[in-house]
Amino acid sequence: MSCKDEMTNMEKIRLCQEIVDGIQTENRQPMCRLQFSQGFFGITDSHIGGVPYLPRNEAYPIGEGGQPLWLCAQINFAQMPPMENFPKEGILQFFLSDWNYDGGFGLYSETDGTVQNQWRVCWYPEIDSTVNEAECLVKMPVLWADGTELWRTPGEPLKMDFLPIEQEGVNHEDFRFEVLFAAALKKHLPEANPKMFTPYGLWDETPQNRESPNMKALERILKQIECGGCKIGGYPRYLQDDPRLYGDDLPAWDILLFQLDDDTFTYAAGDIGDMALNLNGGTLNFLIRFKDLQNRDFSRVLAQWACT
Repeated sequence: MSCKDEMTNMEKIRLCQEIVDGIQTENRQPMCRLQFSQGFFGITDSHIGGVPYLPRNEAYPIGEGGQPLWLCAQINFAQMPPMENFPKEGILQFFLSDWNYDGGFGLYSETDGTVQNQWRVCWYPEIDSTVNEAECLVKMPVLWADGTELWRTPGEPLKMDFLPIEQEGVNHEDFRFEVLFAAALKKHLPEANPKMFTPYGLWDETPQNRESPNMKALERILKQIECGGCKIGGYPRYLQDDPRLYGDDLPAWDILLFQLDDDTFTYAAGDIGDMALNLNGGTLNFLIRFKDLQNRDFSRVLAQWACT
């Protein structure tokens, strides 16, 4: 008799819970959640959208063929709580194209997701506090206010603030989750089919009565493996497939450098009023290899935008 037939549905759910607890405890990443507001921010402050800080010897970044790029996010690490492996100071910026350029903020123009032709990551390890906004503003090829017909993310500039550092366990959308789950299950039931014990596999077999003990226990697991939100660090959210499944070397991109998530209902993004992040209900994230983060080399970042 198979283990599927020998165990009750609740026994399988309890085993699933034990495995999820174990792999999340053993696979955690430091994470800093982000909050946004319509408050004032200066040219060297952390913010999304608007005018970027530019040292006096730096030009405004332009895409291949003269494509204007737009500031998506600027992070001043001196304003963020210290987080393991991340810079303690310096400014990191993410620039994107208008969404309509290629239907994906310039990220669809290259196939491997790491070529910064129509998007750009800029890093300034030292900040010149004498630079003012007017100096940076005149370098912009098009003023932010003059690009209102463009589809940019975010729709309006917003101040960025940082919440305390947390530890986030691996989630079900990360490519490693299924591998870790299968390995842990094998220690309990060597012959078992992992798909019959994963949370979403069990969902298909559990009676859809929300008041039943089985469903409540399973919903707790599903809540536990949710992921998303606007953050630095932790694990990425992929509304479509994890791109690291499709390249032999891409699993090395294992650190979430920055993520914007349009799901501001589940993951509150702060006091932004009716301002949208303009991601069409999707998620934008940037990953980096551990060795590159250590070396402060942001030239080979893996980027993706996707929506359902």
